[in-house]
Amino acid sequence: MTLPSSARTVIIGGGVIGCSIAYHLAREGRKDIVVLERSKLTSGTTWHAAGLVRRLRPSATLTKLINYSIDLYGELEVETGQATGWTQTGSLTLATNEDRLTNIKRQVSLGRAFGLEAEVVDAARAKELWPLIEVDDVIGAVWSPADGRVNPSDVALALSKGARARGVKIFEDTRVTGLQKKNGRISGVEIGEHVIETDEVVIASGLWSREVAEMAGAHMPLYACEHFYILTKPLAEVQALGKGAHLPTLNDQDAYLYARDDVEGLLVGSFEPHAKGISTKDLPADFSFDLLDEDWDHFMPMMENALRRIPALETAEVRMLLNGPESFTLDSQFMMGESPEVPGLFLLGGMNSTGIALAGGAGKAMAEWIIAGEPTMELNEADIRRFSPEMNVLGALEARIPEVLGRHYDNPYPGRSMDTARGQRRSPIHTGLVAAGARFEGRGGWERAVHFGGEAAHLPLTFDVPKWREHVAKEVEACRFGAAILDQSAFGKIKVQGPDACAFLNRLCAAEMDIKEGRIAYTQILNTRGGVESDLTVQRHGPETYLMIVGAGEVVRDMKRMRETKGDFRVEVTDVTSGYAVIGLAGAKARDVLQATSNAPLPDLKRFGFAPVEVGLARGWAGRLSFTGEEGYELYIPSDMAMAAHEALVAAGATHVGLYASGSLRIESGFRAIGHELTPGTSPQEAGLGAFCAFGTGFVGEEALAAADQPKRQIVSLLFDDPDALPIHDEPIYFSGKVVGQITSAAWSYRFDRSVALAMIDAPLDQLAQQDVVPGFEVEIACTRFTAKCSLKSAKEAF
Repeated sequence: MTLPSSARTVIIGGGVIGCSIAYHLAREGRKDIVVLERSKLTSGTTWHAAGLVRRLRPSATLTKLINYSIDLYGELEVETGQATGWTQTGSLTLATNEDRLTNIKRQVSLGRAFGLEAEVVDAARAKELWPLIEVDDVIGAVWSPADGRVNPSDVALALSKGARARGVKIFEDTRVTGLQKKNGRISGVEIGEHVIETDEVVIASGLWSREVAEMAGAHMPLYACEHFYILTKPLAEVQALGKGAHLPTLNDQDAYLYARDDVEGLLVGSFEPHAKGISTKDLPADFSFDLLDEDWDHFMPMMENALRRIPALETAEVRMLLNGPESFTLDSQFMMGESPEVPGLFLLGGMNSTGIALAGGAGKAMAEWIIAGEPTMELNEADIRRFSPEMNVLGALEARIPEVLGRHYDNPYPGRSMDTARGQRRSPIHTGLVAAGARFEGRGGWERAVHFGGEAAHLPLTFDVPKWREHVAKEVEACRFGAAILDQSAFGKIKVQGPDACAFLNRLCAAEMDIKEGRIAYTQILNTRGGVESDLTVQRHGPETYLMIVGAGEVVRDMKRMRETKGDFRVEVTDVTSGYAVIGLAGAKARDVLQATSNAPLPDLKRFGFAPVEVGLARGWAGRLSFTGEEGYELYIPSDMAMAAHEALVAAGATHVGLYASGSLRIESGFRAIGHELTPGTSPQEAGLGAFCAFGTGFVGEEALAAADQPKRQIVSLLFDDPDALPIHDEPIYFSGKVVGQITSAAWSYRFDRSVALAMIDAPLDQLAQQDVVPGFEVEIACTRFTAKCSLKSAKEAF
């Protein structure tokens, strides 16, 4: 078979991910697909993966993708005749402390939202399920009978066989040497002197994906780490289980271990706290079915943990210490989607050691995205557009990725943040926040102040009452009754200028953009299905000049959407995020404090109006709106004058507040947030924002909204009855004994002295439409039900 000179789709990479994309594209009817593999199918990472597949995951998206994978792996053998090695062994996850037990119980509760049943068991039952383990320190465990394992290479081969049967051409020993573009769009793939002209390219190249993406000038921030597991020779204790019998997969996350039986012996692997990164430049050019050097000194602390948990290992003969590289991302979530920089170039990688479990679902989602031109399901946490080009810094990857592997088994406490690669993007008033005692978290590359109690009010982290609760109470009080500074400089700022600026924005945004100069419009950017892509405000500065203020993580997404929408509109779009600070000033005394910073009279602004202001020695403009729902302003100050403005506000009596305080007030006020209540799968009507849509202006998504029936689900406010209820996110909600939805945002309410939340529910909508408040809801948190009352209104209006 000779290489073609053209193809509709070229997939680079013949591991389980590339094979899955090819299979699902072909199954959806796509023709003329080519897969290029530098070595042989399954080489690189796929062949040495452990093949563990667990259904219960910490998010709805991951759970859905993995459940699809498991169903697919069970069906592939029937379809293709190629076994996948799928074996339903179940899994057992141990807890040796209360926080771990809470975390795994939370996953059980989340699973119930999808009909997945798992059982919380005691140490004695854990010992029955896994007879080889020592359980003297085990305080509880979760038994998940529907989990299992596969043979990774067989899965990839089955997918490739199914793809070939549908016409996909697969070429092994075919190394891509370059990517071509025409007018900025991907146009060809170079294999030496040969070029395949193509409409779209998919990079699924595992460890090498970042380098392949760079061939086209695209960013794919991932990096490799060494990953270790031992294989033993047959053990009498495993052989005693009987022929064909298997142990469940064992997860001992407090000891950083996982284990399963393997050919009558054991496989024991680790996610050790002090991991080892490795550059692909340090790998041989022909690295294929190869492994890295054994490193017993590095693995020995994990081996000691394993010996304590599985005493039979004392007499086991180790066949090998396998050390294979795997790729990870900055935030421990995989990445997928169309490159924001290069249209027609699609990326899927950085699987964070979950590639086998995710391959089926992620491959299907990627294929549907390629065909539809946008995601067909909720994929925000995996969307490549969450990473800006600034985050693809090699030094940041080298520092962060070993920590990502090392914290793979961390409890996901509220307030948890990575320690490495910090300080990349700092607000223009960062030094003032440091001086005020800010506790920062790294979010999207930015340092964000979450509260001002410092480390003493932050650590240790817990699922119980956090240490910062009492301190944040003071910050909330300042937002209501004082003058509180909230640094919002991480918000994106995008300038839109040109003769067609108004018409362009009316096409892009759902709200009416033909507003008066000096006014601010609140709006959303929608996709063609009517789902919310971005939540923003738009200021009109002149007849042909607007400024968009978008979410901190939405700039890449919005700039891509704007380029796609531009067409023949005569507009220029510029990212000016770094040019301005945004300082929120909230509270009953906000006006007095702002006036005290200047001798110039403060303009009498109506809500959603803006005008020039002087703040100390700085000059900028103020908008009459507040992210907290309290009275206040947003101040937009050129970056080089931001510290002067900050110093003047502090001198006039303003105090600092962080994201925890503003988040509590946001949820009380019922304000929707992107990535929580607002997602590409949520319509404005479902979010209660239909009134902001200007039907008749021809905005993207208008046709889908106009054709939609009455929403079958709605965002609502919840107030818990029991102050001990501490939801975080995604907890299932019950009404009349049935699951009716999930929490989308939650926080402690200092107004009500208990938790308040926003949630998406699908029942009882008729009752909610007739009553301001409906009691009788239950929310399951770590396997315990808590009652709550519900309303379509905001919490502070309804309760």
